[in-house]
Formats: sequence, C-alpha cells, structure tokens
Amino acid sequence: MINKVPIKITADNCRGCRRCEIACSWHGPGPLNPRLAGIRIMKLEEGGVDQPVINMECLELFCGKTDPSGPDQYVPACVSACLFGALKIDWEGDDHD
Repeated sequence: MINKVPIKITADNCRGCRRCEIACSWHGPGPLNPRLAGIRIMKLEEGGVDQPVINMECLELFCGKTDPSGPDQYVPACVSACLFGALKIDWEGDDHD
C-alpha cells in the first residue's frame, strides 16, 4: 500500500462541480454523503475561485480506490472523477507545469 498520495491540485482548472466529493463519499464507508468526503471544494468569494482542499487523513493514508493500469499505480476516486484536470496524480514528483 502507498502511504503518501502525490495529488497535484491545479485550482485554476476547478469548475466547482463537486464530482470529486461525490466520488470520494461514494467509495468510502457508510452512506453517500459528500460532507464525509476526504476532499472539499472551497468557494473563495474574491474572484469567484473554486479551490479543492484535501484533508490530511486522505493525503497520509492512501485509499487506492481505483487501479487503472496495474498493481503499482493506484488512483483515488476523487482524481479519476475530475473531468477538468484540477486533480492529477504526480507520479514523477513534478509539481511544476
């Protein structure tokens, strides 16, 4: 199991659709409840910006919810649900564009 999740957040790409919140809560324990998700979309009123925020528990304890290409590459449900590229896995450790 992977411990640190290399999720790169590009807030400029976030459209506030909250698919990531739904996907996370759908795959988690208990009922479908976005308030219990490990990710939240915060609305920054200045400029009308949507900012994805991942909680520390999610970052430190990788969920491994989706396995798209083999046993060594796991993608959490929030990343696979993002249609706009606001959340991506940074396998190489690059945090620059």
